[in-house]
Amino acid sequence: MRFTERTKKEVQLNDPWQDAVVSISGYFYAVDLGPAVRPRHHRVSKDRRCTCPLGAGCPAVEAVAGYLKAGGARSPDPPPGYFPVVPQHCPVCGAETYSVPGLSSKRRGAGWACVRGSESHYWQHHVNVLKGLFAANPWLFPPVISANGTLLYAGVRRDELITADDGNDQ
Repeated sequence: MRFTERTKKEVQLNDPWQDAVVSISGYFYAVDLGPAVRPRHHRVSKDRRCTCPLGAGCPAVEAVAGYLKAGGARSPDPPPGYFPVVPQHCPVCGAETYSVPGLSSKRRGAGWACVRGSESHYWQHHVNVLKGLFAANPWLFPPVISANGTLLYAGVRRDELITADDGNDQ
């Protein structure tokens, strides 16, 4: 990539990026486009967007595509319900999203809301994730098995619980 003489912001997007160095950094691809490019270092997410202002049009995205086509390792998927960056589209309705820093946390990642459902779609998505996790793990208390394979405790499944009716139905 070369900058034009007119302005440092204009770039030629049609140059091949075979010399770019791509590595995995967390849930992202770290891309070094070389000393002739400013900014030199980029972070590309799995949704094919760079964190720089060029976004999906950044040449680092093309470099990652070439890296993956050549057999490069894929970055790991984040855990369910965790967003390393604000998603481009709402996972509930597909509408455009925007950042809500007050919803960001270490456990859930970047906070966001969508233009259709606002913050309610953010919370609805997290409730859906929790429902899926509960369905995948039926144990309230899982069984305990010793190192030699002896069952020490049979465990308790959620569907085995009997709730008491206190007789105060109104």
